[in-house]
Amino acid sequence: MIKIHHAEYADPEIEDYRNQPLINALPLLNSPQNTAKELNRYPKVRDSEKTLPGYIRRHAMMRILDGFLYPTKAHLQLEQMISGMIRRGYLGRNIASSDYQRNLLDVDNVDFSAASRNAGSAALATTVIGCSGTGKTTAVQAILDSYKHQAIYHPDYQHTQLVWLKIDCPHDGSAKSLCIHFFRAVDDAIGSDYELLYVKSRSSAESMLGDIARVCALHSIGILVIDEIQHLSAARSGGATKLLNFFVTLTNVIKVPVLFIGTPKALELFSPTLRSARRAAQFGSLNWNRFEHLSNTTDESEWERFFNRMWKLQWFQSPTPITTPMKDLFWELTQGVAHVAVSLFYLCQARAVVAGKEVITLKLVEDVFNEELSIIHPMIRALQSGRKEEIVKYADLDLPADSIRIIGQASDSDVDELEATGEVTDDKLVELTGMLILMGLGEDVAKLAARQAIDEKPSEDLFGLVAHIKSLEDKPETTSKPEKSKVAKLKPRYVDNDLRLLRSDNPMSTYNNLKREGMILDITPYL
Repeated sequence: MIKIHHAEYADPEIEDYRNQPLINALPLLNSPQNTAKELNRYPKVRDSEKTLPGYIRRHAMMRILDGFLYPTKAHLQLEQMISGMIRRGYLGRNIASSDYQRNLLDVDNVDFSAASRNAGSAALATTVIGCSGTGKTTAVQAILDSYKHQAIYHPDYQHTQLVWLKIDCPHDGSAKSLCIHFFRAVDDAIGSDYELLYVKSRSSAESMLGDIARVCALHSIGILVIDEIQHLSAARSGGATKLLNFFVTLTNVIKVPVLFIGTPKALELFSPTLRSARRAAQFGSLNWNRFEHLSNTTDESEWERFFNRMWKLQWFQSPTPITTPMKDLFWELTQGVAHVAVSLFYLCQARAVVAGKEVITLKLVEDVFNEELSIIHPMIRALQSGRKEEIVKYADLDLPADSIRIIGQASDSDVDELEATGEVTDDKLVELTGMLILMGLGEDVAKLAARQAIDEKPSEDLFGLVAHIKSLEDKPETTSKPEKSKVAKLKPRYVDNDLRLLRSDNPMSTYNNLKREGMILDITPYL
């Protein structure tokens, strides 16, 4: 059973928020300095870990992927935007007011199917748009998590408040699936059973809109965050624009702020009305840009500050010093995309540990990028070109953290001896298959290629196997006639009293032969 926090009310900072239980139960407003401290995540590198064997040290290195977050000005701007949206949205939904119950009943009288066809203006609906890997989702989630309690119960009003609700658009682009995700997220947060209540086999997205609005109003959702909005395909869902219009309509009818997160491709889904609403939003829309290479002032750029902090996270006994050429190379290969930079840095350390050289060189960085991050090369080339149409085309490419971990699991000296004897573990096959899938091969082909490479090069490490597979791809195909197989006829080997010798083409003869040899029991005496 989910335990929901009971409301504790604080004196508001401004008079507008006085006697507003939904607002007074929230944490006090954060200063930019406190926000930066709360959002900052910096993993610990322990000296004792630097001498561990490579296969253990790699596990410690993985903290880079999960535990490193460098707050920037954009993070502070986003926190202010979300904080303002939640509180302004609650001003019109005061559970202490006599109008609250009446407004709740009015929701049932709204035809949201019709309202969704025209969103109108929406001051509390806005967007965060940026390329995959720039940290949009991580930033939003970190800010939402700063609200210590997602759900708050108000005993005096017998009311359960949901401060925020975040849902992801399904990869299949289905509007109905998105609606189901909404009910499921509410159930996970407060232990309700709305999915069971409202989702039926014949339910359509349009038929569930009124139920979604009712739940939003009933639980005073402070802000509804819809992530990966670019997955909502107009062609597949048959009503992407209508559904987006509906969520914007929520801000007009029941004052629920809506925050859309997506890549530049998501802008194609927005109707002219929604684009106008995005421009007119009180809190503005936020373009979540990658790091700029150079600063407009004499101060360090945000890229330099980010890179300098990241570079200190080395699990080497003698850390590689930072240089300007290294910093420039990382920016050129990652184009200032934070997640790509962090992933590349982790993979470089993993390979350095495997090689036993514990140093990151320019050549190593280029080799790792070319061999292990080929899946995002189109996106990087698009960013390097600066052409918007190319950037939109490839902005959805991403590097899942789980896949990065698979790539980083290269073999080390502890398993080299085992491989040299030809005894290859299943783990190596799984890891190599994962690397090939990340590089763009289909799962079936990746498994076959991985097995063939391991059979042909059993003593190679993962990186050598990938290089071997690439060399096979470059070889021209040779067509050869299949040799006719020669099948030798098998001659039966008979033994004494072999029943096969009693067989005849005539069934009755076979029966008589078996009876004559005493192989068939005469049951007449037993009748």
